[in-house]
Amino acid sequence: MSPETAFHLYVHWPYCTSKCGYCDFASYVPRGPWDPARFVAAYRADIAALRGRTGARELGSVFFGGGTPSLAEPAVIGAVIEAAMAAWTPRADCEVTLEANPGTVDKQGLRALRDAGVNRLSIGAQSFDAAALKALGRTHSLDETKHAITWAHDIFDRLSFDLITARPGLTEASWTAELGEALEFAGEHLSIYQLTVEDGTPLARDVAAGRVTMPDEDTGADLFEATRRIMADAGRPAYEVSNFARPGAECRHNLAIWRGADYGGVGPAAHGRLTLEEGRFATRHAPDALAWLKGPPAPRMDALDVEERAREHLMMALRLTEGIRTAVFAARFGEAGMTDPRELMNRGALDEAVGLGLIAADDDGVRATEAGVLLLNTLTARLLN
Repeated sequence: MSPETAFHLYVHWPYCTSKCGYCDFASYVPRGPWDPARFVAAYRADIAALRGRTGARELGSVFFGGGTPSLAEPAVIGAVIEAAMAAWTPRADCEVTLEANPGTVDKQGLRALRDAGVNRLSIGAQSFDAAALKALGRTHSLDETKHAITWAHDIFDRLSFDLITARPGLTEASWTAELGEALEFAGEHLSIYQLTVEDGTPLARDVAAGRVTMPDEDTGADLFEATRRIMADAGRPAYEVSNFARPGAECRHNLAIWRGADYGGVGPAAHGRLTLEEGRFATRHAPDALAWLKGPPAPRMDALDVEERAREHLMMALRLTEGIRTAVFAARFGEAGMTDPRELMNRGALDEAVGLGLIAADDDGVRATEAGVLLLNTLTARLLN
C-alpha cells in the first residue's frame, strides 16, 4: 500500500524544559511534576476515540512531536506505540519517529526509546554554533548535541536532525562552515529551516523594538540557495522546501502528509486530516493540556469541501521537489470532475511563471523549478488566487 493511502498518527507531547524565543508551537513549561500514568491513560483514551472514527486502517507511521517528546518517560512512549499498533494494522515498515532535544537524552535513555518501539530519531540540534544556541534560547550545549547525535548513530538505523538558518548575524561564509561541520555528523536526512518571526513571540517583540535585526531578503536568499547547493553536493538533495535526504531516506510520515494522506492527531493541540464516510475533515484538539489529561475531549472537526481539499493538496504538494502529480490528483478528485491540477490554477499566473522559468507544467504535473522554490510562497498565492 502506498504512503498516500495508509493512515498516519501524530502524537503531540505538550511540555518543554523552557520556551524558545522564536517558538509559537503549542508547548508549555510544566509547573510541577507530571504523572506518567495519567498521560498513558489519556493517550489510550484519545487513540481509542480516534479508532472509533477511522475504523480499521493500515498504519504507515507514528510521529511524536511537541513540545519535547524526549522528556516523556520511555514507558509512556512505549505504551502509546503499543496502543497505536493495537488500534490499527501496522505496515511491516511502519515508521515511528520521536523528536528529541540533545539536553534531554543520554545513551541509556535512547536505548530505552528504541526498545519501546521508536525506530527513527529526529534531534533538535538547531545550530552547530555555541553562541547561536544561546541566542536562540536553546538550553543544550554544542557538546551535548554532538554526543546525542553520536549515540543516536549507534542506536538507530534512521536518524535526522534539525538546523536553523537565516539567523541574525549569519553570513553565507559562516553558514557554509557551520553546515559543513554539521554534515560530518549527519546521517541520511537533515531538516533545515529558515528562522521566521512569528507574531506574539519574544523574537517578534525584540525585532519590533530594534533589539534584534533579521537578515535582509537578499541575505536570506543567498543562504537558502547555498543550503540547497551544499546539500545536493553532499548527496542529500532537497525533497521538500526544508528537508534533505538521500533517495529513499525521506521522512515517511511527513512525506505522506505532504502528498495528502490521512493522518489523525492525539494529544493537546494535535491536528489531523481524516477521510470518513461523511467526507474529509480538518481536526484539531484544544491546546489545554490539563483539560486533555482529565479526559480527552472530542476534537474540533471542520468539513472540507472538494475544492478546499484540492487547493490544500496543491499547496502541500508544491512544497515537494516532485510537485503535483497529475495521476494522483486525478485519482483523488476525478469523481468531482477535477482531473488536471492546472484547471484549478490562475491560468495567467501559471503561464507567466512557466515563461519565467519558475514553474514546470505539463500533462504529468506541476512543480516549482530550482529558481521557483525560492519564491514558492508568492508563487503559490498567485497560482491559487
